Parts: sequence; structure tokens; C-alpha cells
Amino acid sequence: MKTSQLKNILIASLSLIFACADNELDVTPEDQNFPFQIILDADEGGDLPNAEDYSIEVTFADYIGSLPKGTFTLSYQIDNFEGDMEGKVHIDQVLYEYEEDDCAFEREINFIPSNDGLSGSILITPDPDLGTVPETFEIVLTLPGNDNTEGSFAFRLTSLETSERVILGPAIEFEYEVLNSDVAGEWEMDIADKEDFKTFKSIFAPLSHDIDELEFIDITGKVAFEFEYGEMQMEIELAEEEEVVSCEDGETEIEIKNKIIEFEADYEADDGELSLEGSHEIIGEDGEAEDEVDFILRAEYTNSEDGTLNLTIEHIVDENNFKVGEELLNGKTVTLKLIKG
Repeated sequence: MKTSQLKNILIASLSLIFACADNELDVTPEDQNFPFQIILDADEGGDLPNAEDYSIEVTFADYIGSLPKGTFTLSYQIDNFEGDMEGKVHIDQVLYEYEEDDCAFEREINFIPSNDGLSGSILITPDPDLGTVPETFEIVLTLPGNDNTEGSFAFRLTSLETSERVILGPAIEFEYEVLNSDVAGEWEMDIADKEDFKTFKSIFAPLSHDIDELEFIDITGKVAFEFEYGEMQMEIELAEEEEVVSCEDGETEIEIKNKIIEFEADYEADDGELSLEGSHEIIGEDGEAEDEVDFILRAEYTNSEDGTLNLTIEHIVDENNFKVGEELLNGKTVTLKLIKG
């Protein structure tokens, strides 16, 4: 009975809406009073023990229309210290970038810390060139920077004061922890000959069309791995070079660099076991992507006293090759030797 009544109410409401809209499809929503939301771009992160600083990005959540043209003040708190962090963490700078004519200009935002540096306020004002406040900015925190640093801390936005239509969104707390995994950091792999290249491609070619298309002559032999907080990034250096133009603070620099192919995946590493998870494109005969498929790579790892990381890949599957006997790699193992970068 209640379901029937609710259905009748919805039908009547929809009829009223369509009547008010006069059956026209170009009715725009009344969104001019919807507030902007300030949030932290991520809720957790980390870096190696010897990291001296770390940047947290603050941004406006998805929004409609122009950004605010007035000022607002953000208050913050740093707490929940564990390990070596207490007394060592505070804001060093608050920065944002303004771009003009393909050149990036770094600009500072004023902040006022408390005496102990664990709280304070950040004053956001309109940029004179943008005419609005910046869409994103970075809070740069100092860290202990010692090789044996351990621990974690929390950073949060605690309040916002403004006459503009801006509020704090739900994502306003960030947790930092030191990366103490045996695989964390930068590593390099040298592909010395065609046999090494064949071994490398047996792992990554099924997961990357770009890698699958490569020949040994196309590469320099240098492959860089970086295991960050929860994400692995790999770069394959190509023999082909390109001109790279960069411009910062009005100064233009032109460099000749080797082109690279990038590959990335989320990772978990613990007690000698490593898993990579990501997605790869299925390319059709016309060279266009037909689908995107999730994959899982499982491996074992060991660290040697000479500073090498040995990855023994045992199993690779994706959504299209998940059944026993159809795996992308199974029944054999492939070992990669990585050298600390």
C-alpha cells in the first residue's frame, strides 16, 4: 500500500516538474548557490626514511563556474605523532603555480604558524593574474630526513573562515607514514642483450601494447623502477631522442632527452611477497583500444647484501586469461635483478 502511494506521489511530482519546464529540455539547474568545497587531494601517503620534505595538495573539489574572487583562511593541525616525527614536522612553504604562455611561475601563499609549528592558519588570496584564488596549492612539510627515520603523523584542515561560498569538504585529513618496505625507493635494471630483453618482454609485453611493439634496437637498455606509497612506476628509456622545452619563472630551457615508455601499477609488498595490480588496454587490428582489462602479477622478492633486489615473477593473470591453463604467465618463473638507484 505504501509503495503504491509513494509511486503516485513520484508520478505527480514528475508531472509538476515537466509542467513547470514547459516540456523544454534546456532547463538549467539552479546551481548558483551551491558552495565550493576545499579538500585534500589524498588521504594518505609516505616517503623513504631520509626524505627531507613532503607536499600535500589542497584543491577545490569538482565545481561549476568560476572560482572565488575573495579571500579565505584555512586553519590546520599536525598531530598523532609516532616514532621520530614529534618536534620535527612543520610547514615550510605553501606554494601554487600560475601558468602563462606555456611557462610556470611558482608563487607563495602566506601562512601563520603557532609557536610550536603544530597549528596555524593559511591565508588564501586571489592571484592578481588569475583574478581568482588558485585551484590547487601545495603545503610543503619538513621531515626529519634521517636514514633511519621511523613513524607517522596526521595533518588535517580544522576550519575555514570566509564570506565566499566555500566550505570544507569531507576529505580534510591526511596520514603520513615512513615507507619501510624492502622494495620501496628507486631501482634500475640493465637490459644488456637480446636474451635479457626477451625475458623482460615475457613479463610486461602482455600488459603493455607499447612494450609489446618494442624491439631490442629501440631501447638503450636502461629501465627505472620506483616503488612509492602504494604505486610502482616503471620507465623504459628509448634510443630515440626528442627536444624537451621547459619554462619556469620566465626562464626557458631546451634539453635533448631520450623518449620513455611508462608503466604503472598499484603494489603491495610484505614478507618477501609482492603483488602488482593495474589495467592494460586491448588493442584491435585497427590499432585502437577496444577494451581495458585488469591484471594481477604475483612475485617473490629477496634483498641481497650487495644492494640488489631480485624479483621472481611466478604468476600473471587478467580478466580475459584467468582460468587455469590460460594465464599470461604460469608454470614457469622469470627473475629480474634490480640495482638500487
